[in-house]
Amino acid sequence: MRKVLVMVAVALAVFGAAAYGQGAAAAGKKLVIAVVPKSLNNPVFLESKTGAEAAAKELGNVEILFTGSPDPDSSAQVSIVEGLIEKGVDGILIACNLAEALQPVIDKAVAAGIVVATYDSDSPKSKRAFYVGSNNYDFGRVSAQRMNKLLPKGGKVAVLTGIVGIANLEERIKGFKETLDKDITLYPIQTGEDDIQKSVEVVNQFTAANPDMSAWWFDGGWPFIANPSALTELSKFVKRGGKVVSVDSLYPMLQYLELGMADVLIGQNMYACGLQGVKNIANIVKGGKPPAEMIWTDMEIVTKDNVKAVKAGKKPW
Repeated sequence: MRKVLVMVAVALAVFGAAAYGQGAAAAGKKLVIAVVPKSLNNPVFLESKTGAEAAAKELGNVEILFTGSPDPDSSAQVSIVEGLIEKGVDGILIACNLAEALQPVIDKAVAAGIVVATYDSDSPKSKRAFYVGSNNYDFGRVSAQRMNKLLPKGGKVAVLTGIVGIANLEERIKGFKETLDKDITLYPIQTGEDDIQKSVEVVNQFTAANPDMSAWWFDGGWPFIANPSALTELSKFVKRGGKVVSVDSLYPMLQYLELGMADVLIGQNMYACGLQGVKNIANIVKGGKPPAEMIWTDMEIVTKDNVKAVKAGKKPW
């Protein structure tokens, strides 16, 4: 029932705000730029919303429509973009669940005169104007470099991903695998279905079932957004010497470094994705060009040595 209500609310927001955007653009007033995350239930995307809203405030003539499906669903994303096309928004910034599934509707939006860009996860074969976000291969590569230092004698490493097949996560895994030392072996990849609670369950169950495991690598921060008390098996694991490296460095994740339940967090700059994405879309709508087809955002590496300083610079959730 909750999902149905959320989806109805999303649909009303899309059609209502987008209809306003069509009239406003025609009248030379505010541009309406839709920001479509992979899902509304993944809090990592809240920072992209904050960045997009900051860009709109700075530009002064832009309204942000932050809309998506409750869970990561490519079919739902296609339907949302179809609605945005029908109502004539000026721009769309979208984090694609599956690149191939979104390509046709992205191309349809571009053909309708809408400026489309991607963030977080690209659809490189589409006609989108640009991608803004992390170099995901580098996130995997840097994660592996850190893991190599943590396991100088080798060991067995478990990998948690969100949903198999999502482009940015697959790129991270590729970079990780290709950079790991040869004496480090990987278990079959585990998936938390891009869900916080499911990820916690998978981590606890897999950790308990594999007592000879040396380390975890999370290619997204899902389990570390939960309360540390939920990760009972991971707590036991680190106390007996287990290592943990995770992508993302959101505010609630920093406590895991403070508690000794993580060794390294490698953060992506979602705020910059929203900020730069909206600014560049607005510029293109007005006749400009993006600075590049691929706009890379910075990487934040957090350890116990700098967590206090990093935490001081983040807004509490």
